[in-house]
Amino acid sequence: MVDAINVNKKISFYRLFYHWAYIGAVSFGGGAVVQFMIQDKFIYKLHLLTEEEYTEIIGVGQITPGINILAYTILIGQRLAGWRGSIVSVLGLILPSAAITVALSSVYILFSDLPAVQHALRTAFAAILGISLVTNWRNMKPILRKGQQAGIIPIGLLLSIVLVTAILYQFLHVGVVWLYAVGAFIGALTYIFMEKNKK
Repeated sequence: MVDAINVNKKISFYRLFYHWAYIGAVSFGGGAVVQFMIQDKFIYKLHLLTEEEYTEIIGVGQITPGINILAYTILIGQRLAGWRGSIVSVLGLILPSAAITVALSSVYILFSDLPAVQHALRTAFAAILGISLVTNWRNMKPILRKGQQAGIIPIGLLLSIVLVTAILYQFLHVGVVWLYAVGAFIGALTYIFMEKNKK
């Protein structure tokens, strides 16, 4: 789990702010793009987080209320540079993105009725969908890897939960909180069952 005490001080506050400000300034396209850039920056380029650590951070961030990206930012900042790192990270992400959003919104209001602008936005959405697929695959890889190591039962259960959750959410409109709670409960029971069988 994300350890609030064992902080890995691997980066200065200045560099931490710079990296988050860069992400905030260029991550057009919403949460999927932001996640893609966080992965790219902190896992694959800077090597400050592993895929497993990031997956754990996502797990914690998903069950917190509000904006998930802010939760990820706070947790990563805390992990890399303590509570001050959380503050620096959030400021770095929000300040440039908020300024750019205000500026672009003002421009969009002026040109939103143009057919070329509307067509460009639809095309951009297709690209964002592609990025979202890559991002979610990256998030799933560590989970699938651990499942394979644990055996056929955990990996089968994991894939079953993914499928059943999608069906319940899409067609029966089951609440997200209930889906999280049931998924966590099943995961805990599976862990207890597997540990007992090891003895």
